[in-house]
Amino acid sequence: MNNSAPEITIDEKACVGCALCADICPTKVFEYSESDAVPGVVKAHECFGCLSCTEICPATAISHSNIRMSQVFYHDPKALALAKKTGETALVYNVIEEEESLKQAEEDLGMRLLSVASVLKQTLGQSLPAVGTMAGRSLATQLPRYQHPESVEDVLAMIVHMFSGAWEIEPELSDDKLTLTVGKCFIRDLCGREGISLGGDLCVLFYNYLAGYFNKISGIRPRLTKASRGQEQCVYEVKLYKPSS
Repeated sequence: MNNSAPEITIDEKACVGCALCADICPTKVFEYSESDAVPGVVKAHECFGCLSCTEICPATAISHSNIRMSQVFYHDPKALALAKKTGETALVYNVIEEEESLKQAEEDLGMRLLSVASVLKQTLGQSLPAVGTMAGRSLATQLPRYQHPESVEDVLAMIVHMFSGAWEIEPELSDDKLTLTVGKCFIRDLCGREGISLGGDLCVLFYNYLAGYFNKISGIRPRLTKASRGQEQCVYEVKLYKPSS
């Protein structure tokens, strides 16, 4: 991994002085000068390469170097198989096949998640669970589903399958009590690599992400009553509140 700070160049002749880059940057890398009507790079070391500034700049006046660019990957075998039936033009997805590419993609995604969680915590404070819940609920409305769940068990089976690439989830349902045992976990692996204690911001964010998804699909409100986290598995005990009929 390249640990040097990104080099950010602004073409001042091309810049139209809109200040959109300074407004959108989540880590305040830019400082806009009202007198000169151009932004300046004041915190290059805070740049984590989201490239929001480059994408929003109407004059394409911002460029980055000394930064590892991310690649676009799509890895849903079922969706790819469905897309394949629509014709050859659908076969444009960059699917990870090599082990080294998969490892690089995981590292890249991990660093972005850490950055996003840090920014959210700083800007929203104690609202991190709400952000995770909203993200999960949004995912439930936007992600295609291939079947309509008829029961809580169906919803849990869908979640186990849908998130199997990142989490190995084993649910156990007993009346209004749900126990989720999480074996393989992308977040736990990331915390291990980066020396981060379990149960921190990422764990909070992504538990609530799954809870939000579950709530939106099932209509049932989950309340976490106990969480036990370990290096081999994590166990979440949840009480379920079904909607009044």
